[in-house]
Amino acid sequence: MDAYSQTIFRLLGATIRNADAPLALREQAAYISASFASHQNSYRLMAQVSTLFNGGVILHASHRLLGLGEIAEAPVGRHGPALQAIVTGHRVRPNPADFEGHPIELLSILDPAIQAGLAGEKMFQLHQALVTMERNANEDLARYTRQYGYHYIFRAGLRQYYMTKAVAENVVLLEQDPRGQDYRLLAQRTCYAAIDQRPNMTNVEKEVVIRAINCVPQDAHRFWNWLATNRAAYRAMKACISLLDRAQFLLVKHEKIQA
Repeated sequence: MDAYSQTIFRLLGATIRNADAPLALREQAAYISASFASHQNSYRLMAQVSTLFNGGVILHASHRLLGLGEIAEAPVGRHGPALQAIVTGHRVRPNPADFEGHPIELLSILDPAIQAGLAGEKMFQLHQALVTMERNANEDLARYTRQYGYHYIFRAGLRQYYMTKAVAENVVLLEQDPRGQDYRLLAQRTCYAAIDQRPNMTNVEKEVVIRAINCVPQDAHRFWNWLATNRAAYRAMKACISLLDRAQFLLVKHEKIQA
């Protein structure tokens, strides 16, 4: 462990032992300290501590609060076979944490090769973004769970969405543009915004984007292919939500007719 991490652990230890500190702060400090054993990433450690001592939340609630019998009465239970068909069609393979409803974390699905090209401030910025995205993802998952009931595809899909969003906004994947890193990142963010707003962009629409930002076509298509590869669960999640919303609309319409 490097000297900087040792200093952070001393700070965490002092916080945990401080009886005058708020309980939530002490518990989250203990969580950060304990979780380091599993990820062993000094940049994530720094990002978590920075977020914690700036008033952020690190320890998120679990999401699967209902048993199988209770979930059966929720929308995800009533339409379970249809949702399963969508998930199977997208070839999504959920992990045990998805089934169990663990709080969302993003580091474990981040390609190590992406981190390998970063160092120092750039690496810290990425991990700060990941911590922020984890908060957003858990808030979204809690909202979906309240609305539809818990389903593992929500967790799997949101993990992919927010991991790729963090990377797209902070790590330059476009390689060939000679105008420098700042321009490549701007071009990449434009490519990301376009496909995020219109996931089913046609080749013609993609060419319009490429011409607008004047980037290397191979770079743009490689970036879009990377997004597509890493968002299969997200696409399945969106299809499932669309089905659930449609079913709810038809149910309300039927009830109005019956009334």
